[in-house]
Amino acid sequence: MIGKKMLKNKVLALSSPGGHWVQLCRLIPAFKASDVVYACTYNKASELSDDDGYYVIGDISRDSIHRFFSVTAGIVKILKKEKPTVIITTGALPGLITIFLGRLFGIKTIWLDSIANSEKISMSGVIASYLAHNCFTQWESLAGERIKFIGRVI
Repeated sequence: MIGKKMLKNKVLALSSPGGHWVQLCRLIPAFKASDVVYACTYNKASELSDDDGYYVIGDISRDSIHRFFSVTAGIVKILKKEKPTVIITTGALPGLITIFLGRLFGIKTIWLDSIANSEKISMSGVIASYLAHNCFTQWESLAGERIKFIGRVI
């Protein structure tokens, strides 16, 4: 493009630990053309290089909802500092909070429901289907009007 700067997407890739993180890491090759920063509820994982930007976020679940404000404040700090153009999350509640905040900040959002949810979409996934710009399931039988199936990451 002559006279215009090509803008590179800045991606915030965020998840809860365990299987959510494993699934997010399976997407790393898809991010190679973007500037990516990662966030999870535990210390930097071995899947990432020393050069990868990484944030530890507060953990929260239905059983620890009292942490809502502190977790939300931490995510807002990341969004303000990093200014991502896209948020992608594999869940769970920290990802849902980030999707909501991303919408408030005008950021494109993607929710990928966990492959572990093979019989029904997770509660967070159902809520995300109303909030996220794009919402995906990894099970074809669970796809619908707001939640699409385009394949599995595992």
